[in-house]
Amino acid sequence: YDSIGGSFSFCIADFNGDSINDLAVGDAGGIGVNDSNGQVNIHYGTGGLLNNSPDLVIGGYGSATATNFGYTASAGDINGDGIADLIVDAPSYPISGNRNGRIYVYYGDTLGPDAWPDIILNGHPSPTYLENFGSGKSDMRDINHDDYDDIIASGPVNSINGGAAGEVYIYLSDNAPLDTIADSWIYGEMQEQYLGAFNLSLVNAETTGFEPMSWFGTPNWPSTGGGFGAGKSYMLLGDTTGETLPQWTITGEDTGLGCWSSSAGYSDTDKMEDLIAGSRAYNGRGKAYLWLRRPTMNNAYDASILGRYPADSNRGDVLGARVAPAGDVDNCGRDEFLVSNYYADSSNMIWLCKYTGPDAVAGEPVNNEQLAINNVLQNSPNPFSHQTTIKYQVSQSGKISLKVYNISGQLVKTLVDEETSPFNPSPRGEGRVGSVVWNGCDDRGQRVSNGVYVYRLQSGGNVITKKMTYIK
Repeated sequence: YDSIGGSFSFCIADFNGDSINDLAVGDAGGIGVNDSNGQVNIHYGTGGLLNNSPDLVIGGYGSATATNFGYTASAGDINGDGIADLIVDAPSYPISGNRNGRIYVYYGDTLGPDAWPDIILNGHPSPTYLENFGSGKSDMRDINHDDYDDIIASGPVNSINGGAAGEVYIYLSDNAPLDTIADSWIYGEMQEQYLGAFNLSLVNAETTGFEPMSWFGTPNWPSTGGGFGAGKSYMLLGDTTGETLPQWTITGEDTGLGCWSSSAGYSDTDKMEDLIAGSRAYNGRGKAYLWLRRPTMNNAYDASILGRYPADSNRGDVLGARVAPAGDVDNCGRDEFLVSNYYADSSNMIWLCKYTGPDAVAGEPVNNEQLAINNVLQNSPNPFSHQTTIKYQVSQSGKISLKVYNISGQLVKTLVDEETSPFNPSPRGEGRVGSVVWNGCDDRGQRVSNGVYVYRLQSGGNVITKKMTYIK
């Protein structure tokens, strides 16, 4: 849209309560009237293509300039009304002589967020260096089970425990939207740790006896000179008060563990989210690790993926520079996760990974190859009034059917029903890809009624379903 450049941030959530996700893009540079104090552009979801121009622009708040408003953007339900709220960081905002950084909360609404913040969290006093409160991407979860989301945030240059040791904060709600005073915190262990400069994550648990946790790290530990050390990741109880100590820590086996940390989602079959962290400098190749959540955490990782070392490159993949949960992409009942080589000097890629258990085959990511799976994409446009296109992918030959049903489960239209001849996956490994157009008519050629319909892809014993909306 504008001069966003290479340092933008974004998040996706339903900020106006219409059950269609919206896109918020942070632009810390801003343009026009906001070219000195940053902005966030919100594009409301339509069920089809987004508007090229933002539907709402929120400019940096206050008279201060160069605050980096929009440096990071994230979402959660802070006021417990079921509509996502927008959280925007401005880590350079001047508070006072020894304090800087702000986090703004904008409540979502059926009309969309207001351009005026509902909650402002201010940075904290810090000797030697200002802490740059809000530099680490904040995360929101309801970690104390009161139906209001809580916030994990950081001041990575905080110097209370040594110059640029860093500090991570947790703000808890108490059966009401959170207040502006941190409930618990942890300092970096020594100078130049920059604790909290990297990704912060709250990790959920739905199993009795287990509490949600916070999870983050620093690739510098135990270096005191600002460079990479072995690295260390920290797991903290979320519902705590005052200065706190980690429940479990893990140190790197090579270099740079904790450059990025995240929940892996429910990667196995229990109801406790698991932990993933990257070690971007491991052996020049990078490595990402998965730990399953247990009553007593195991220092030995449960799974890992190792980066490549291309012969035509000066360095390896730097794998694990970014990690993130992906949700249950293939409807197998377990979540997948994403690993990228964000800092590689060539062949930048993202790998979709699955935990397959302790008997999985060890290996490295394969270049330019996708796992052959069955998949059906969301129809486009959706909702639709004249016609819509459904794209699908099947991984093997045999019987393929793609059928449309009404919300009561009655067959409305058969779009694909064929026996495919034997075929080999393409060189990219994606199997057979196809698409079909539905014009909103049933098998008798009659227009269907307005409403929600389900389309169902079946191939090789696998079934995938998605919903779409028809509007005359």
